[in-house]
Amino acid sequence: MNASTKPDCQLPTSVVTVALIMMTLLSLSLSASSLAASEASSVDEVVVIVPSDSKVESLTATGLRSIFGMRSRTWPQGEAIKVFVLEDDDPIHAIFSKQILQTFPFNLRRIWNRRIYSGTGQSPQVVKTEAEMHDYISRTENSIGYISRKRLDAGVKVVNLQ
Repeated sequence: MNASTKPDCQLPTSVVTVALIMMTLLSLSLSASSLAASEASSVDEVVVIVPSDSKVESLTATGLRSIFGMRSRTWPQGEAIKVFVLEDDDPIHAIFSKQILQTFPFNLRRIWNRRIYSGTGQSPQVVKTEAEMHDYISRTENSIGYISRKRLDAGVKVVNLQ
């Protein structure tokens, strides 16, 4: 075969540019994923808490999702549940949502907004910090929330998840 009969193997510039952009985006995505994983592993385990004098000892995963989805409004003894959550963009809220509730924070927000706007429910009380969450839970009867394990003390107790 002579040089004049070889097929032209050059790709158009637009295809090369798109391929480079896709490789860059993939690289950035992988970097962001590893950063998020290292951030999550650097945060202590997130635990569900209730006041230290609460009768609640354990909850099923379904029961917990029902409470934080604002479908279950009362404890088995009949008292109204007061749900506290951290702000949507808080890393502890993201870990709680993803690892414990098995959903994304934006899904929780969507559920709460639907209940509010349809008139069938309310949203949980939003607090700004874990310290504030701890304070509210320890002082509010029939409440539930979550914090990182390192913030535990005698004012609250951990709910065992089944």
